Amino acid sequence: MNNPRAASVPQAPATMRRKVLVNFGLFAVFFLFYLGAAVIQTPACRSVAELPVLGMPLGLLVSLAVFPVSWIIMIIWFFKAR
Repeated sequence: MNNPRAASVPQAPATMRRKVLVNFGLFAVFFLFYLGAAVIQTPACRSVAELPVLGMPLGLLVSLAVFPVSWIIMIIWFFKAR
């Protein structure tokens, strides 16, 4: 990395395609988890949200899990970005 022009060289198409797939894949995982958590909280899914899991309702557990899931996805993204 001593060459300052090396940073400006375009990446190979295969490398760029892999990075795009990883980034959009991570976004899709978060989006689906977040959307699922929101759907579980609706009145139509009340019976599912009230299911006991680990001593608490499933709806509460999934709602609380949104932030740790997003942190895990960010950690994966940072490691893949290297």
